[in-house]
Amino acid sequence: MISYLETQVPLSLQESYDNSGLQLGDSDQECRGVLLAIDITEEVLREAVELGCNAVFTHHPLLFHSLRRITTETYIERCVAFALKHDLVIYSSHTCLDNSPLGPNAYWASKMGLREVRVLDPKPDFYCKVVTYAPRQDADAIRAALSEAGAGRQGEYSGCSFSVDGEGRFTPSAEAHPHCGTPCRSHVEPESCISVLVDKGRLGSVLSALRKAHPYEEPAIDVLPVSYRSSELGSGIVGDLPQPMTLEEIVDKMSDFQPVEQVCHSRYDGRAVRRVAFCSGSGAFLYQMAGRMGAELFLTGEAKYNDFYDAADYTVLATYGHYESELMTQNILGEILSEKIGTFALHYSVNSANPVNYLERSNGKK
Repeated sequence: MISYLETQVPLSLQESYDNSGLQLGDSDQECRGVLLAIDITEEVLREAVELGCNAVFTHHPLLFHSLRRITTETYIERCVAFALKHDLVIYSSHTCLDNSPLGPNAYWASKMGLREVRVLDPKPDFYCKVVTYAPRQDADAIRAALSEAGAGRQGEYSGCSFSVDGEGRFTPSAEAHPHCGTPCRSHVEPESCISVLVDKGRLGSVLSALRKAHPYEEPAIDVLPVSYRSSELGSGIVGDLPQPMTLEEIVDKMSDFQPVEQVCHSRYDGRAVRRVAFCSGSGAFLYQMAGRMGAELFLTGEAKYNDFYDAADYTVLATYGHYESELMTQNILGEILSEKIGTFALHYSVNSANPVNYLERSNGKK
């Protein structure tokens, strides 16, 4: 199940500071049920045990930093101890999901009906080029193996590759066992050069599949860096609404698929906007890019005080809570995993809770 999720949301998409992936537990055990949540808390873990689940999948990682001890002093240590005691598997898909075309930003854009959608900050250095050389009669089998391993995927296209025919020259040693040619004699073989684009998260499995399918004892394989930025992978998203809407109308529409209790915003004159940008969580670092891409409004989970001043030169900045902007990740992970295991073993936590609490005064004073 974890392997399937990582083919859909590769760990290589995560940011350098992140710790997405398997947090703890034996991932080889049989899965009896999965509880989906935003964060790992003691309440969430107890809920998993009560439901008979032995796996908890979250958006935010439990472990961002290494632990020097496991006691009862902090909630993180208590959660680790509880999970180990009850043989739970904990897995998190954080910024790799954020940067994915299956993640919360793309989900938000789809729910809002955005058109002409683009990523605000495409992720660099995600792809490499794998090149190999093989006898022409084996080229189709190798291309098929590469495609099956996930190489050659570009947007809505799969099995993408480029080939050119040429001649390979080599001299096998006396100890070699050549697929073609004779030991100690120079040989010329009609070959195809095959090149495919590979995301780095799949590189290991692609190279393994390539070596398994290749007939040569010592196949020639090149792995080359590629300065290619996909328009679908990266932070934030920008696009055009079907029709101009005011901030209030946008918030009303957002409330149909995620909780929106209060909105903070920079200076705003009340006019309707068409091009909007969004980044779940802590996305305020993108407001300048949103403005440069023509966004009249940029929504995110949270921002710093001065961001509301500084953003005024670029766009209208609006925030409505980190937790609120990422609650949809439970549904997203559920939709992805249901493709593999169905829905019978999936549960959505009722104990996912916003760690930020608000004091509401009832005496009418402001």
